[in-house]
Amino acid sequence: MNMKSIYNYKYSKSKFSYLQIGMLLILLSTPSISIAQWHIVSHENLSNNEKTRVAFTENKKGYSLEIYKDAVGAVRVRFTLNSKLNLFSENICPTYQVDLTLIKNSSFNDAPCISRSNWSEFILGYITNKNITSLSLDALLNGNVITFRFALDNGNYKETSFSLAGSKRSALGVIGKDININP
Repeated sequence: MNMKSIYNYKYSKSKFSYLQIGMLLILLSTPSISIAQWHIVSHENLSNNEKTRVAFTENKKGYSLEIYKDAVGAVRVRFTLNSKLNLFSENICPTYQVDLTLIKNSSFNDAPCISRSNWSEFILGYITNKNITSLSLDALLNGNVITFRFALDNGNYKETSFSLAGSKRSALGVIGKDININP
């Protein structure tokens, strides 16, 4: 081998290893919210033994998010705190933001959220004749990240995020694949 061939071999070998290191760094630096997985679970109502299918995810911090259709065709999203020790501030609905566009703290038609001590729920819209008009539902199914900002009863403000990757598949599995969603 001549000197030029040896140099080219060493250069391409080091260039390849830099590429491998760069790819590894990119994979390791992805946000932790992308780890969240959406899946379908069943919740059972203890008072009447009725089961509800729910699209569910939990983020790394232990907060959970659920999308489901109730008995009257309302599509709802429920945000639950990560601990029974953390409680929402009374009469203050959390704010949610999908990507950098949609920011809301109310339900369909500007109705207030439904809130308990450790969860808040928003009605996204109602299914009628296999159609639902809901900008919020469309954003949840086609967005990348949803962020919740909220006040606790001790006066602290918190924020947490969920990946929406896979939410469309799971949510449509719950509300119906044949439902037309209009923003």
